[in-house]
Amino acid sequence: MKTKFISLHAFFLNKGRAWVAVLSLMLLSTFAMSQNTVPFTFVNNSAGAYTDANIYVAIVGIQGSNHVWIDCKTGAVKLMQTSDNTVQGPVLNGDQGPGGNGKYANCFAKLSEIPNKIVNIPGIAGCRILMSFNSQLYLYFFGPTGGYGAPNLANPNDPNQGIRYEIVELTNGSNGMWSNTTRVDSYQYPMGLEVWGASSFYKKMGELMTHSQIISQWQSTSPAAFAGCLDASKQIIKFPSKTTAFQTGGAQANYFATYINNIWSKYATGDLVFSAGTAGTWKGRTSGNVFTFTRTSDGQVATISNKPTNTEVMEGSGTMASGGQWDLVVQAQICAAINRHAIDLNLATGATQDFSTPSKFYLTDPYNWYCKFWHRSDISLNALTYSFCYDDVFDQSSTINCPSPTSAKITIGGFAGTTTPPPTGNAIFYKDCNYTGTAVGLNVGTYTMSQLNAAGILNDDISSVKVTSGYKVTLFWDDNFSGTTKVLTADMACDATWNDKTTSVKIESNTAAFSSKIEAETYTAMAGVQLETTTDAGGGQDVGWIDAGDWMAYNITIPTAGTYRVIYRVATPNANMTLRLEKDAGATQLGTVTVPNTGGWQTWSTVAHNVTLPAGTYSVAIATATGGFNLNYFTITNNLSARTVEDVVTTNNDSKIYLSQNPVDSELMLGGTENPKRVEVYNMQGQRVISVENPGNKIDVQSLSHGVHIAVVHTESNGIAKLKFHKK
Repeated sequence: MKTKFISLHAFFLNKGRAWVAVLSLMLLSTFAMSQNTVPFTFVNNSAGAYTDANIYVAIVGIQGSNHVWIDCKTGAVKLMQTSDNTVQGPVLNGDQGPGGNGKYANCFAKLSEIPNKIVNIPGIAGCRILMSFNSQLYLYFFGPTGGYGAPNLANPNDPNQGIRYEIVELTNGSNGMWSNTTRVDSYQYPMGLEVWGASSFYKKMGELMTHSQIISQWQSTSPAAFAGCLDASKQIIKFPSKTTAFQTGGAQANYFATYINNIWSKYATGDLVFSAGTAGTWKGRTSGNVFTFTRTSDGQVATISNKPTNTEVMEGSGTMASGGQWDLVVQAQICAAINRHAIDLNLATGATQDFSTPSKFYLTDPYNWYCKFWHRSDISLNALTYSFCYDDVFDQSSTINCPSPTSAKITIGGFAGTTTPPPTGNAIFYKDCNYTGTAVGLNVGTYTMSQLNAAGILNDDISSVKVTSGYKVTLFWDDNFSGTTKVLTADMACDATWNDKTTSVKIESNTAAFSSKIEAETYTAMAGVQLETTTDAGGGQDVGWIDAGDWMAYNITIPTAGTYRVIYRVATPNANMTLRLEKDAGATQLGTVTVPNTGGWQTWSTVAHNVTLPAGTYSVAIATATGGFNLNYFTITNNLSARTVEDVVTTNNDSKIYLSQNPVDSELMLGGTENPKRVEVYNMQGQRVISVENPGNKIDVQSLSHGVHIAVVHTESNGIAKLKFHKK
């Protein structure tokens, strides 16, 4: 299961009148406090409906094994203590609350009291940023190990009845920051969320309409079954299962019942097959009320232990949130598919269902209309939102995952009226530190002071810069590209020496050559293969006895997303063998290449193809439907012109000389059936730059400049081979 932040509704357990935060042990096990502190800026876009003095903010979460809160006025992180419960709250129906005295935590600050409206959030898990209007919320702190009581509006005695509030959820851990707005329980006010990070990361989520427009759209378009989700007196929209109509005994209590029954019935005699993306392809059948699935790639089993109820499907609870890792993965997929009506009962059993295409969601009754509403592109930016607990299935949620966050912004009131799009360009220049203030994007080129002025950068106003990966920015202290310089190949959050000093700028490409050689025997897992000693240049081992269905998995690190050339060192006496490169346990096919007859099990040659790879460290596999070849190593390079078996010209025999790898670093290595007598290397201008007599199979090429060269190899039998290679 991928490690990620999960909507916190799943971690709140009912405890009497209140809700107590209890974080999943899985999340705690992967959380670390080593993440950078991230400044969160709050923007009030309520169009005058609420002043800064009428908006209250609190931040609560978990560090290690302790529940903590952040003092928004000072930025201090504090343990939750029962002694913090000093604020007198409303007493409804004589209920004095958990402390028996009507007192609640003094953890809120008015937005007007927060310095610069910025709160620095350190490494933290299970974090909720709570924003309320016209009154603080009344949370109760049970202590550092006991958590806190949060609003439970199903309880008529809850002191938070009638208080409008919104939430941003986040975890800021060692694997990055995961954050999202949420409509999982209700909608109360429009919200916007933006996150910036290293390598020009920027992502934005939130609502595009004003509060009154959203309420009006609901009233005019909601079908009768969902109309009751709107609480007209409070002007909030509740998740369907939070309303009496969808609860036991209500008019819509069996809203999904027929659809669920038909699914369980249809797949009692045939397979339901679907792809779960990175989690593989699954097929399953029902036996009674139990739905058992098997992953086609490795036989992994996952189960839905009982036919779910209407509430369990809508909330992803009970039988749809129980069991082990793979049970939960499949339950999430099926839960999402039912809410979206993505399981096509008209499709024959055994045919692979498409759960991943948003244009096919919410078309056939019954489906969760509440979710469809929030996924309207005129309401939610890019039609993405967290409308139910498993909206992250196939990335339809408002989750923003930033590996290296640098700043974030919460816009209270959403993005209505903010029509200016964020700047784009190979570099983005900001007036103020930490990527704030007026921003201007510029592409490759040189810019004098007058040109910067014309672009919108006035009075030397540059204090921070974002640099797109693969580009270099040079800042000059004097106009016309002179004086003191500062070279940036990554973001500059702030530099006191350079604040407001830049008078000219140069932006250029800075894509570095990349090549990674992976020895075949270094697999992390495999099926069916064996190792043997190779006679290929360099020696060592190769992978042999590769049969149809065998595979080897390898960890790779790719610096930037893009197209790469993958070159395989292979040997086989067979013709038309094939291998394929794949990831995500075979769910993602990256490409297939044909392996020709090289002349023998230890007669080596190279084959290649171009594939598209994402950035990051992850596992790929080399698999085959034919087998019948050996593999010594493979190379991944961003040099798309890197050659495989080079053009060979011989004179009076059939001997061959070839490159053992390409591109090359410090040594040019040769393979073949003859010994080289002399090797001459020429640059692309026709100048001979190296000549070596009787070199063996290695030639030192450290002195060569970066680029393409030609090696002319003279053999002992007077054969000549011309080999083109690329020097890194």
